[in-house]
Amino acid sequence: MEIVVLGLNHHSAPVELRERVAFQKEQLPVALSALKKELFVSECVILSTCNRVELYAHAESIPELEQRMREFLAGFHGLNPRAIQNGLYWHRQPDSVRHLFRVAAGLDSMVIGESEILGQVREMYQQAVAAKSVGSIFNRLFQTALKTGKEVRSSTRIGQGAISISSVAVELARRIFQDISSKTILLIGAGQMGEATLNCLKGQGIRSILVANRTLETAVPLAESVGGQVVPFAQLELAAAQADIIICSTAADRFLLTRTQVRRMMGVRKQRPLFLIDISVPRNLDPQIARLENVYLYDIDDLEGIAASNLRMRLNETKVCAEIIEQELKEFLDRTVAGLAHQKPVPEPMDKPLEELIGE
Repeated sequence: MEIVVLGLNHHSAPVELRERVAFQKEQLPVALSALKKELFVSECVILSTCNRVELYAHAESIPELEQRMREFLAGFHGLNPRAIQNGLYWHRQPDSVRHLFRVAAGLDSMVIGESEILGQVREMYQQAVAAKSVGSIFNRLFQTALKTGKEVRSSTRIGQGAISISSVAVELARRIFQDISSKTILLIGAGQMGEATLNCLKGQGIRSILVANRTLETAVPLAESVGGQVVPFAQLELAAAQADIIICSTAADRFLLTRTQVRRMMGVRKQRPLFLIDISVPRNLDPQIARLENVYLYDIDDLEGIAASNLRMRLNETKVCAEIIEQELKEFLDRTVAGLAHQKPVPEPMDKPLEELIGE
């Protein structure tokens, strides 16, 4: 018996292929039951996210297992196995266990070190528990994977430092304001990156949003989508004076706010801090604005520089993360392969809250 994994992810397959084999939540009980019965595996878990679809199985080491799992994955979604074969990877023990630990730790993610995957692994494991497709081996495997992911994040800086433009903006806003949820955002323009930054900040609890765009037909649906209010472009300075955070993402060929205007705005604001993000190329906010007291202006190069620096920091942490994973892998294999019979039994997942098992 050994642990194997068949899957495809953002490294191996494009999104148009990944979406064709993704499992909806309501499909998982049927899929897990079918995988266990049709392939005669003793335990199984399906991990399906926007960036990966992976089938984990504990089964007899038979030559046909890989091919049968390929056929199962394709057949469940009504596809010819040849349609997905080039995007698939196959890992046997111990590489399969190492792969799961890396996934849970965020080392195999599109955004290295992201934390969302740990919750997704936990949810998929809980789905398998509910479907009764896991036993003592996979209980231990996934509990150890979750513990490893938690340890990697708490013992290293792999998850620290924003590495996208929008998340850098949130990080900077938190440095400037004690509570950003109570602040007002003004989005100038309807550029894609500006909208993404707005949504990222809105995700922090901000509810007061203003949208200004030269084309009203574009501004209205955008404002409605974020629960914001449209302000006339002619009243831009007045609206900017009300805002604490200004995101500028337009295609204008001139400065939309000058140092003189912002100095005047700061008088109206009684010198309350003002955070400006200029994602426009060419820049639409006068760089001289940054010289004003209590005004913080960042352009696209500033944000990309911070993101790149944070990414380098995360990459430098991967060696330490790998060492933690290898130690956990060794201990897991020693317990499971060499001396499982002499260990205390793994508690059934429902006997103890999973949050306790991973230290949350």
